[in-house]
Amino acid sequence: MQNIYETFEFNRIKEHLLEYAKTELAKVYIDELKMYESSNEVKNALEDLREISSIIVRFGPLPIHNSANALVLIDLAKKTGLLTPRDLSLIAEDVLTIGKISAFLKKIDSLYPRVSQMTEGFIDLSNLEKEIHRVITNSLTVADNASPDLNQIRKSLKKAEANLQSKIASLAFSYGKYLNDDNITIRDGHFVLPVKTVDKSKVNGIVYDVSDSGNTTFIEPLEIVQINNEITALKVQENEEIRRILKALTALVLLQEGEIITNNKIIAKLDFLSAKALYGNEINADIAECSDKQEIILESARHPLIDPRKVVANSFELNENEPIIIISGPNAGGKTVSLKTVGLLTLMHQSGLALPVRKGKVGYFKHIFIDIGDNQSLSDNLSTFSAHISQIGEIIHAVGGKDLVLLDELGTGTDPKEGEALAVEVTKYLENKHALAMISSHFAAMKEYAFLSKNIANASMIFDEENLSPTYRFKQGVPGKSYALEVASRYGIDKDIITKAHEFLKSHETNDVGELLDILQKKVEEANKLQDELDRKQIELEKREKKLANEEELFENRKENMLKDVKEEKAELIENAKKEISDIISKMHNSDMRVHEVIELKKELEELEEKEEEVVYNEDIAINDYVSIPSMNIYGRVMRMKGNKAHIVSDGGLAFDVDKNKLHKVAQPKVGTSKVKKTNYDLAINTKVGIELNLIGMRVEEAKNALIKYLDNCRLKHLSQVRIIHGFGSGALRNMTRSYLDTQKDLTHRPGGEHEGGGGCTVVLFK
Repeated sequence: MQNIYETFEFNRIKEHLLEYAKTELAKVYIDELKMYESSNEVKNALEDLREISSIIVRFGPLPIHNSANALVLIDLAKKTGLLTPRDLSLIAEDVLTIGKISAFLKKIDSLYPRVSQMTEGFIDLSNLEKEIHRVITNSLTVADNASPDLNQIRKSLKKAEANLQSKIASLAFSYGKYLNDDNITIRDGHFVLPVKTVDKSKVNGIVYDVSDSGNTTFIEPLEIVQINNEITALKVQENEEIRRILKALTALVLLQEGEIITNNKIIAKLDFLSAKALYGNEINADIAECSDKQEIILESARHPLIDPRKVVANSFELNENEPIIIISGPNAGGKTVSLKTVGLLTLMHQSGLALPVRKGKVGYFKHIFIDIGDNQSLSDNLSTFSAHISQIGEIIHAVGGKDLVLLDELGTGTDPKEGEALAVEVTKYLENKHALAMISSHFAAMKEYAFLSKNIANASMIFDEENLSPTYRFKQGVPGKSYALEVASRYGIDKDIITKAHEFLKSHETNDVGELLDILQKKVEEANKLQDELDRKQIELEKREKKLANEEELFENRKENMLKDVKEEKAELIENAKKEISDIISKMHNSDMRVHEVIELKKELEELEEKEEEVVYNEDIAINDYVSIPSMNIYGRVMRMKGNKAHIVSDGGLAFDVDKNKLHKVAQPKVGTSKVKKTNYDLAINTKVGIELNLIGMRVEEAKNALIKYLDNCRLKHLSQVRIIHGFGSGALRNMTRSYLDTQKDLTHRPGGEHEGGGGCTVVLFK
């Protein structure tokens, strides 16, 4: 029996859904997606989808980002007893995602009871998240303060490495005339000097390698052997302590594995539903009504896998009064596409998906039986007809009253008279079984039987007789002609052959059914043209009315939500600013800032609470635009943008990352004028900055933080050129420094010159 998922290309629907899924478990749900096994399951799935779709339309997508499959991580933890920093970070990320979802739904959960009930299942694991983030850094390493022992080991390691760097620099200078290169290198984890082979006896140490040319010998001087050994031992201790910490944290995770998996599944279900909703928006879909009757009503249905610019929308209706439709019409006129459209949309509906229709109402079917397309089976040595009949036989034995049957060209592939008789009897059998069915056929007897039966409807694919081309439009209630001779004439068959073929048909016509059908079809088509025009205008009016109603509702919702969001963001901004100022006051003994300036700034922030609601701007902001941040009375230039964030450098040199809708484009003051008020933020800058920064002896992460802070201070002081000293060493500090500088758009850099420190430093030039 034909596989409906393969025939209807359901995997292509899944591929579109996967494009919208963000969590690993939701992707598993999509991969396993198939028809639900009961009508109640279909109804529940579509009600869930209806609520999520409404939320997305009114309030935007849920704040769900990448989420790992917790079942896989827990299984790994049970097998190995050790999760990596990345695994632990992913588990903690779920906890943060839950917080974002809960905050997002907090204001609207009463409107969406199903989603509210779903999220009530979230379990608070904030303590676990805090412990993970206490141990695991943002760069997915174990933090220095994860344990006292690790902290002490790393301090010793840092001291030893600084000692090593100093010693190496001294040795490089002492043995300089014997070296082939100024750069210190590493061999087998040991720092070595690139000594000229002819002078290798001049350097006491251990030979680790020789260059391919033989001109350079890599020697570890005896003076640093002990230091290297000490560093190696400390690194072993460090790794052992990290492993112990990760093992303890993994055990903590396993103690709460049930809660972790529960949360992960709820996030995945929300993401799964969101993917369905977003795909529905892509194909302009509607969630069809679930009917308790055996019926399929699809208005303006479109096949979702056909190019939207080319697909023709058609309406289909099968019900208990007319459960069977016989589709006739020319070859390549769209009969098979109509069958596949009805079949695929029914399959999508019973899989809990929205349908690309203007309106739909679909009952529940236990099975969808199909015989569509070329059924020739070479492997079983079956002809097209034999394979076709084999499929029909299986369907007849299995079909029941709550099934949908779709048959393409029933009875073809054998003697036309016998095939016609077989097609009529199979149709009668399906009628007696009370199944819903759509059957395509060219047989006149099938059209005649549909006319005579109260329970069977004729339908056709409309053909453009003037241009002799298919329109792919489905018309229920009207049988169609094959137009074989007309098409044959257009494609070059000799006129005499066409004429004689017409004479043959007339001489062998046993009744005038065909002629009557032609007359009836022409009359019906004339009436249909008028009805189609009325329907088209009615649809346009309904669309306009619906669009206006939706836009009005959307505008009111956005207005209400925008006011709420602005109020909350303003309160959060003020609270964060107060906290930052309080931190500054508490550290006054390490700052040159005057106390009265800080207190005055804090007072100004407190007064912001009493001002009007902050205005939200919707302006096109671009790089290099001169803008103001009205809520903070700050002016500056947009240096770069990422997503909805703009990076601003103020007139006083401070850098800000601000939402674009908080910015107001203004004209830049002329040079020499001072129309822009200098804020207390700018007045508070009183930092001493040298013209060079020494990173030697720092770990890479520590050095990067120092570099970022130093460059910001240089910008505040408007320095034009500074020097970063990173030494030679392993090259890690140098690589980090230059990689970070490459990301900064407001500066350039170059290696140090002969009198500037050479390759051991990098010179930074601000634009």
